[in-house]
Amino acid sequence: FFFQAEDGIRDAQESRGLGDVYKRQALDRGAVLIKADKIVTGHNADDIAETVLMNLMRGDFFRLAKCVEIVTGKDGALPRCKPFKYTYEKEIVMYAYHKKLDYFSTECIYSPNAYRGYVRELIKDLERIRPSTIIDIIHSAEQLDVNVKFKLPTLQY
Repeated sequence: FFFQAEDGIRDAQESRGLGDVYKRQALDRGAVLIKADKIVTGHNADDIAETVLMNLMRGDFFRLAKCVEIVTGKDGALPRCKPFKYTYEKEIVMYAYHKKLDYFSTECIYSPNAYRGYVRELIKDLERIRPSTIIDIIHSAEQLDVNVKFKLPTLQY
């Protein structure tokens, strides 16, 4: 059974993603209940490319290095891995369709106004011009050498 919830629950006024927090917490709690030693997520190439661009646009280079790793939290109790890192979302949907698997996709009503929604549209526009854009973004981010030990100064007002 495949399930996809785009951007989860949002605060209507801030269009701030709360769904991701709830999903992560539910996954963590469920994994503890079944005594799992790893969480495998369905993040695909489209998701990762969007996250890379969002981190670049926000100047969040600390998360930039982590977002393209195929396994995160290796030192923690519950590492997460992304086996679909190089798989396009449309390939996953086509696979589910041809294998006659149940597939349910829904989009949060606030998603179109969310930051990720704008990045998603940008990537779709770029893909029309250059079909390898999604994989190119991922490969580019993998080549970045980010010094995560460096600390930015805090702004003083």
